[in-house]
Amino acid sequence: MNQSRELIRVGVVGRAHGIKGAIRVFLDEPGSDSLLRAKDIYLGEQKRQYKVVNCTRCGRFMALELEGITDRDVAFSLTGEEVSILRSSLRPLRHGYYACDLKGLAIVDSTDKTWGIIDDVVPSGAHDMLHYRSEDGGEGLVPFVSAHVGTVDLDAKTVLVDADWMAELDAIYKG
Repeated sequence: MNQSRELIRVGVVGRAHGIKGAIRVFLDEPGSDSLLRAKDIYLGEQKRQYKVVNCTRCGRFMALELEGITDRDVAFSLTGEEVSILRSSLRPLRHGYYACDLKGLAIVDSTDKTWGIIDDVVPSGAHDMLHYRSEDGGEGLVPFVSAHVGTVDLDAKTVLVDADWMAELDAIYKG
């Protein structure tokens, strides 16, 4: 298994929850129910694997009880750790890709100009934003909406954007 492609980040440990070693996980996608179905989670850069004993939605976060963690101090020491799950724990998608699959794709327009490489997908109030970095060190945000973004081609590693709109956006950034 190529663990880097099979594991999907879903959130971050906020802090300990209660006195018996549970943790609070704040989800990257607050409405997601992925953790409710996950049998295992992976913590931190080392992707340490833990079995999920119980998971409960508690308003803005999920409360997770993990096998082997029964002490509040140990749970508290996990604060800030990235939480990942296996891709197979996620619901199948209609459009065929997750937001994390967009990272590393090139933003190109219909004139074949490459604007940059996506380094993050940032949730915002109305829609996600594609954060990209250009070769010259610049960066920008593209609203991930059909008015500005066309085809996502995972095989070609590209996201097609509207050339005219990108030129206008570029003028504003350089303004």
